[in-house]
Amino acid sequence: MVIKITGRHVDVPARLKSHIESRVQKIGRYIDGITDVHVTLSTEKYRQIAEVNVHCRGNVHLSAKEASEDIKASVTQAIEKLEAQAKRQTEKRIHKKRRRAARFQGVGTFNVISSDRNIPPADRRVVESRRFVIKPLTVEEAVIAIDEEQAEFLVFRNAMTDSTNVLYRRPDGNFGLIAPEL
Repeated sequence: MVIKITGRHVDVPARLKSHIESRVQKIGRYIDGITDVHVTLSTEKYRQIAEVNVHCRGNVHLSAKEASEDIKASVTQAIEKLEAQAKRQTEKRIHKKRRRAARFQGVGTFNVISSDRNIPPADRRVVESRRFVIKPLTVEEAVIAIDEEQAEFLVFRNAMTDSTNVLYRRPDGNFGLIAPEL
């Protein structure tokens, strides 16, 4: 991380520089990949202005500007604003990832029961268990997929209704669709 400190009409003492650097390091806790930080300090009459710009990987830019009578207070307030922005940015990114994964990546276990119907109900058991990734498809795409795989059934997420459906091959060669009632 490169920290550039510029003073306009202000001399920046070493003590203030070290304060700025220590406060900017704390932003790194919330956002990874900070490439550079540019701090501009200026004075206008009685106002001491601190402007802080942070550039990160992933095209993330954060900026804050504060003014007060004390330059150290202006810097502190501006960096606190940046910390709040960084927290929001991180939470937004995490929430997006969770939402996307929950919506499109359904994984379930489906049981295949033995086809021998002469077994008494008490002696029936699960013979085979498989895990499938449930993909969002239209019904037409599901028909094509079941034909390509030469499978007996296909579990998929209907792209139109966003519900889980089962497409199965009937004995007469046609297909049957099991869909939940909406």
